[in-house]
Amino acid sequence: MSEQKKRTDKFINKELPVFAFFLLLSFVFWYLNELSKELQGTINYPVRYINPPKDRIVTGDLPPKLEMDLRGPGYSILKVKLSGSRAPVVIDFSKLSPRRLPGAMPRYYMVTSGLINNFSKQMHADFEILSIHPDTLFFGYDRLVTRRMPVIPNFDIELAPGKKVIVVPDPDSITVTGPAHMLDTIPGIRTRYRSFKRMNENFRSKVRIECPGYLEATEKKVTVEVTITGKQSSLFGQKQRSDK
Repeated sequence: MSEQKKRTDKFINKELPVFAFFLLLSFVFWYLNELSKELQGTINYPVRYINPPKDRIVTGDLPPKLEMDLRGPGYSILKVKLSGSRAPVVIDFSKLSPRRLPGAMPRYYMVTSGLINNFSKQMHADFEILSIHPDTLFFGYDRLVTRRMPVIPNFDIELAPGKKVIVVPDPDSITVTGPAHMLDTIPGIRTRYRSFKRMNENFRSKVRIECPGYLEATEKKVTVEVTITGKQSSLFGQKQRSDK
C-alpha cells in the first residue's frame, strides 16, 4: 500500500502542474474570445471645465468625473477601464449654449446627452457612448473680483491667571480674488487653526492662510505676533473656535 501511495503521489505531483497550465491556457483563450465580442460597461471618466465668459467664474457643484455607459468591443472597454492616466475630457463653456433657469439669481443647466459626440472625438473612441450621468449639469456664472480682505487669526490661546492677549497678523490684510457673492458673505480670511496652552511669554508664529473654495489669495502664509500682557485672566479664541 505504501508503494502504491508513493506512485499515486508521484503521478499527481507530475501531472498537476501540466493540468494547471492547460486550465490557465484555456481560460486565456476564452477571455480573449470574450473580449472580441461586443460588450457593455460603465466607467467614471474625469472632466475639466474651461473658458467661462470673460471676467466670470463658474460656480456650482460641477462633478470632477462623469459616469459613462459604453458599448463596443470588449478589449476597447477594458483598455479604457484599465488606463491609469486618463486625459480628462474637456467641457468648453465658450462653445456651449446653456439654458437659463427662471429666477432672480442667474442659474444655468446643460443636458449631458448633447456632449456625447464631442466626448467620443476627444477620447478617440472605437466604442459607443450610450449615455452620461448625471443627465443634467447645473451651474452659475459670477463676477470675478479682487479685493483686500482682513486676516483673521484663528488662534485658541490659554493664558495664565492675570494675563490677557493681543494678537496682530502681519500683514493684517491680503489680496483675494474670487466670485463676488462669496467675498460679499465673509468677514475676512482665517488662518489655519492653532492651539496654545498656558502661555506666559510673547511669541511670533508663521501660519498658513485657509482660503475657502473658489478663492485665491496672494499670500499663502502670514506672521502672527502674540503679546501676553495685562492683569486680567483671559481666554482668547474660544468664540472663534466655536464659530468654526
